[in-house]
Amino acid sequence: MTTNAPWQLSRRALIAGGLGIAATSLLAGCDTVTRSTDVTAINKAVALPDYVPWTGGPEPVLPKTSALMPSAFRKIPSSLVPTAKVPGDGSTLHGSVPTNSPVPPAKGSNPYWQGLDKRMGVDLDLTITPNADWGNKFATQVAGDTLGDVFTVFGTFSYLPQFLEAKAQNLTEYLSGSGIREWPYLANLPTASWRGTVFSGGIYGVPVPRGPLTTGVLHRRQDLIEELGVDPSFGSLDEFTALCREVTDQNKNRWALGSVPTNILASMLGVPNQWDEQGGKLTHMYEVDAYQDMLEVSRKLLADGLVHPDSVTAYNGKVWFVQGSAVMLQDSYSAIPGLLQQAEPGSGFAMTMAPFVGPAGAKPKPWLGDPNNAITALAAASEDRIRTVLDVLNWCASPFGTEAWMFRKFGIEGRDFEYRDGAPVLTKTGNSETALGEFPLQYFTECPLPLFYSGFPGMTDTVYESLASWLDDGITNPTYGLYSPTNSTKGPAVGTYATNAINDVLLGRAPVSSWKGVVREWRRRGGDAMRREFEEASAARAGS
Repeated sequence: MTTNAPWQLSRRALIAGGLGIAATSLLAGCDTVTRSTDVTAINKAVALPDYVPWTGGPEPVLPKTSALMPSAFRKIPSSLVPTAKVPGDGSTLHGSVPTNSPVPPAKGSNPYWQGLDKRMGVDLDLTITPNADWGNKFATQVAGDTLGDVFTVFGTFSYLPQFLEAKAQNLTEYLSGSGIREWPYLANLPTASWRGTVFSGGIYGVPVPRGPLTTGVLHRRQDLIEELGVDPSFGSLDEFTALCREVTDQNKNRWALGSVPTNILASMLGVPNQWDEQGGKLTHMYEVDAYQDMLEVSRKLLADGLVHPDSVTAYNGKVWFVQGSAVMLQDSYSAIPGLLQQAEPGSGFAMTMAPFVGPAGAKPKPWLGDPNNAITALAAASEDRIRTVLDVLNWCASPFGTEAWMFRKFGIEGRDFEYRDGAPVLTKTGNSETALGEFPLQYFTECPLPLFYSGFPGMTDTVYESLASWLDDGITNPTYGLYSPTNSTKGPAVGTYATNAINDVLLGRAPVSSWKGVVREWRRRGGDAMRREFEEASAARAGS
């Protein structure tokens, strides 16, 4: 709940709902996997891969003020690191991946895709599915056993550990500990990301890392703020509300906010990141008084007309922000390249990030985004085949400063991109062939995302300064990487119940005072069971 309109059911929850039947069907009669109710066994730990930062590329232009700080660059280096070898063996590599971008042209009419084949040394056969259809498509592929050699797996769907044990390769012998060093670009992936690949005492996937750039932040249309002549700074909730009033003008189709900025409000009010852990005991954010306070503030922002009126029922925040209908937009740091790309050239579009503010002047503790977008699983195969696929995935994780990274992001010079003022810029053809620079190969795996914004070198400094102001104080979700059977099987339905109740409050159909009753029902429907299982899972992981 950190990147889109608040309290809409997340894409991953929707995916989860579409997979339960398929997973149950797949596992029926299969007695070789861990029992679905054995929380301790499901959450058994394993020696994670060694973390070996890659040092063979350009030096970041800004210092690493935190271990979490992404490497920062303002321009492409003049000399790129070549690929040591073609990783593949010439065979066909079938993969199933989602996409947030338009589906690119098929390989036969896509020279960029053909170039990927040549550089990867495989015949890359991808089933590409828009995210809106991913849950149903994945369920169909699971039932038909057509996922292929490599397939994206989102973190929450029914019987995930058992599914992976039944259908995916256990990669522990290849990647655990020093084994990862055979694949130096995979060894460059952070330890926190590998925690999301561990189930039943094994490593069952490769991360699709995103790091702190998944964190939701309040983006500002700096050009509009300057045009209006207002001071965008605020140090309290009252000052924030006053700013929202100052920039809102409904007669000019302009609202302060594209959606209720959950992350900003959570930091102001001290709401925990999903769960709060104290002494091995968990409290859900729904259960703390500050959450009800956040509902009241959110309801008032909407009632006072400071939030785009379609934000709860028909959210389209990125478009509103770029068009100027929303002066401020909560979205992830990783959304910045897409927002810059959507802006009309020459329009004067400029964006900055609002600072986080803590409760009553205290130091802010924003919700730190989850380390991964998803994980990628490998179909069970021979040792030679697994090593070859890992070689290919290692190529997919090649970092900024390598020829491989440059090709993945920009394609063929003169066709897919051209240099403007020394910066690579995608052409119309490139936008199509590379899927807006986000070809879904990125859902195999990816390098740690750098701070680099082609054609916008100043944005690197803007994002760096924003991250540096809070990064070491961000709070994580303590249940990340842990598996709760109840959360997996009942989580989507329980989440829908809570989301509907929240929307009733936000839209004035129910009073804020009704929230305590909602929480009691949430606990009864599965919240208490999730708590017990996550606590047991945490103890199992710590004690393994």
